Amino acid sequence: MKKILSYIFLLFLTTEATAQNVETDRSFRTGKLPNGLTYYIRHNAKEAGLADFYIAQRVGSILEEPRQRGLAHFLEHMAFNGTQNFRDTPKSPSIVHWCEAHGIKFGTNLNAYTSVDETVYHVGAVPVRNNTTVDSTLLILHDWSHYLLLTDKEIDKERGVIHEEWRTRRAGMATQRMMENALPIIYKGSKYEDCLPIGSMDIVDNFPYKDLRDYYHKWYRPDLQAIIVVGDIDVDAMEKKIKDIFGPIPMPENAAKREYFSVPDNDKMIVASLKDAEQPIMLVNLYMKRDAAPETEKNTLKYQRDAYVDDLVSYIVGERLNEVQESPSKPCLSASARIGQFLVSRSKEAFTLSFGARQENIRGSFDATVGCIEQIRQHGFTQSELDRAKAFYLKLINNRFNQRDDRRNSYFVRKAQNNFLNNEPITTEAYDKQLAERFDREVTLKDVNAAMREAITNRNQVLVVYAPEKADFHIPTDAELESYVLEAQARKYPAYQEKKVDTKLIEKLPNKGRIVSQKAFDHGTTELTLSNGVKVYFKPTDFNKDQVTLRFFGEGGSSLYPDTDIPNIQFLATAIKEGGLGKLDKLALNKYLSDKTVRISANVGTETQSIGGQSSVKDVKTLFELAHLYFTDLRRDDQAFGAELNRMRSFLTNREASPKVGYNDSLSAIVYGNSPRTQPVKATTIDKVNYDRVLQIYHERFSNASNFKLIVMGNISLETLRPLLEQYIASLPSTGKKETFADTYPNVRNCNETHRWTKKMNTPISKVSIIYTWNEPYSAKSDLQLDMFRRVLSIAYVDSVREDKGGVYGVGLSSSIDKYSNPRALLKVAFDTDPDKYEMVMPIIYRQIEHIAQSGPAAASLKKVKEYLLKQYDQAVITNDYWSYVLYNQLRNGVDFDKNYKQLVEKTTAADIQRIAKNMLQSKRRIEVTMLSEK
Repeated sequence: MKKILSYIFLLFLTTEATAQNVETDRSFRTGKLPNGLTYYIRHNAKEAGLADFYIAQRVGSILEEPRQRGLAHFLEHMAFNGTQNFRDTPKSPSIVHWCEAHGIKFGTNLNAYTSVDETVYHVGAVPVRNNTTVDSTLLILHDWSHYLLLTDKEIDKERGVIHEEWRTRRAGMATQRMMENALPIIYKGSKYEDCLPIGSMDIVDNFPYKDLRDYYHKWYRPDLQAIIVVGDIDVDAMEKKIKDIFGPIPMPENAAKREYFSVPDNDKMIVASLKDAEQPIMLVNLYMKRDAAPETEKNTLKYQRDAYVDDLVSYIVGERLNEVQESPSKPCLSASARIGQFLVSRSKEAFTLSFGARQENIRGSFDATVGCIEQIRQHGFTQSELDRAKAFYLKLINNRFNQRDDRRNSYFVRKAQNNFLNNEPITTEAYDKQLAERFDREVTLKDVNAAMREAITNRNQVLVVYAPEKADFHIPTDAELESYVLEAQARKYPAYQEKKVDTKLIEKLPNKGRIVSQKAFDHGTTELTLSNGVKVYFKPTDFNKDQVTLRFFGEGGSSLYPDTDIPNIQFLATAIKEGGLGKLDKLALNKYLSDKTVRISANVGTETQSIGGQSSVKDVKTLFELAHLYFTDLRRDDQAFGAELNRMRSFLTNREASPKVGYNDSLSAIVYGNSPRTQPVKATTIDKVNYDRVLQIYHERFSNASNFKLIVMGNISLETLRPLLEQYIASLPSTGKKETFADTYPNVRNCNETHRWTKKMNTPISKVSIIYTWNEPYSAKSDLQLDMFRRVLSIAYVDSVREDKGGVYGVGLSSSIDKYSNPRALLKVAFDTDPDKYEMVMPIIYRQIEHIAQSGPAAASLKKVKEYLLKQYDQAVITNDYWSYVLYNQLRNGVDFDKNYKQLVEKTTAADIQRIAKNMLQSKRRIEVTMLSEK
């Protein structure tokens, strides 16, 4: 009797403890105005002088009436096309123009998104040292909340932009088209049958203006909105401004109720099997639905504990699927699993199994993956798997804790956003660490197995299959697909047996080398020369207090090998990924690293071979051990390599199904003259691969450390680094021979050509790329001026071809100056458009370039670019990645991209940009490649 009473008392204590609410993060100032608007404010000094401003809304496409399908997303676009205080007139600039004049770049810092249940707008990286700028930014959010103009003229102009966004998203993305057709099957009888934000193009093209205004006035209101401001701000002053600016916004009387819609359960499996001629492989998703946790429970310890256990389940299931996928037969093209939201409906969550089925053995792919999940359900996990999952989770939590003072504004914005939109609690990293350590102690294997069986139920199932529509690709019927799942779930499976994992990376340490010299180098770095000839460049930083980065590179790369070796070179990455290191195969290596924060890999590029990665401060020794092993002991695994080639052969069988693939192949062939070095990997390529030769090339590239330079930076002292360099880098083999790369990579062809052809496509589209090449001096100044030319041209395209004509969703621009290319400078212009608008769009594309060459860039555009680059520089210099980039280019290419950067920006003139455009056009090296949809 005493034992029973003790058990009941313990159960009561446990239940009471988990029912407690979590401790919330008090660094956020939160509140609610009398009109119902919520606000979140937090000071963060990481990005000095900058702040992020957001307005989040519990409003999305699920709230549209049938006549309004697509208007939630349409309204998001209209928020940038005229508001009460930003009218786009000579006296009142538009939101976009005002922001860009203050260094806030449209698309990067100024943007928005619409989803099924939410709409979020943001103005990011706002300079806040000027009080007027802060007030104007808050005024933008104020206007988004309640004061959009929604004029007839602007609505009509935006119809074309939306249509081009729809076209761009659907063209070449068969899964997007199939998902639109799948939802009415998956969600039959619920509001989610037809709810994707892009909506109906028939409605977008033809809706009456009133329908958009009705949606806006019904749903954009204070009780469904939150203002979020995070950054280098005075919290008290910001709170007063928010109250003053947003308090007067009226809350409508008799406001419509904001409902959240349920999804019905199903006894019989729902099967949605769809086909598309442009889908290259069969993708399968098996869902096991269950009700999501009630919003009212999310602040409890129980909810946190359940989420922790679900994360453990997802991790271990992922490990098991990796083992299935790495078996000799590689039964799937890919496989993964997770526990989370069920597709687009927040009221349901699901255990989701996703895999790519092999065309030649669809049933085998089902048997392997569903069988793996069923084996887990029948026998559960092992203690060693749980220990590894707990260690992985603790690693993540400790990383977050160690980086708690290094977070950018967006990190805290996401916390506030998730609290307002999803009722997720805002907790501190210290409290998260405390909870994780507690759960680590308390959660047992029995708990995790019980939670796993609540998720993997074999009930309430939905099977979604996206498959190629191809004559020689037999797709089973819906009934057959359902039977594949049910039969695999009905079988009995043996218990899982786990192999023991080695506890050491390197069994016998190499003989140490020495540091033979040390001297100061540029940018606060120290140059050390090692006894084997390696030059090390070390820069201590505390930008990220729990990060050490490593970049180890040498000249040569694939350029030193003949064209006949290209197939072998293309599969070097496969050999690196599949083999493992030392005594550990790929799976064992991943398990060994599960509790360590380290990411590293080797690569053989065109001109260099390299080893690069990063780690936490605690795991820096492991980082150097792995670097040593990649150089000296890449593991050979004939079975794994052969299995991966076999998997790739299956994956590539239907490679050309998507028109985008064929277009990109043609683009490369035209631009580089069918060079063997730019050929894509196809199924026929695999027959030419020789594993012996692949490994030979790899070992040749990593055989002479004296040809390498090493950049190390992060929160580590030179005293800590020295022994690591001596043990793992100075001990690497060296011949003393200095190598460089060969000039074997093709240059862009010297021509002035236009290539156009038509192709049948499911979504009509014109794909256009224009490549310009010409000579510019290789210098930091030329590189900057080319970048600024690209940016002012981008602004011109947004204003003309997107906003004025509605001809494109966006024009992509990329540029580069490469020291070793001939010619050195390159600009690529790429976009998609309606075939019926192609003849209208093309002259505008060329005219904008010609205008800059003839008259220079618009003064306002150049000013916008300068403001943005100066602000961006201050954000970049507080990252390890930036300084690694600067040092790498200084060591490899002899140019210092950091020196006097701000002065170079400020001194760049319109004439400098005009000269770049003139040089480009005068070179008469232009290749236009266009694929038009057949009519």
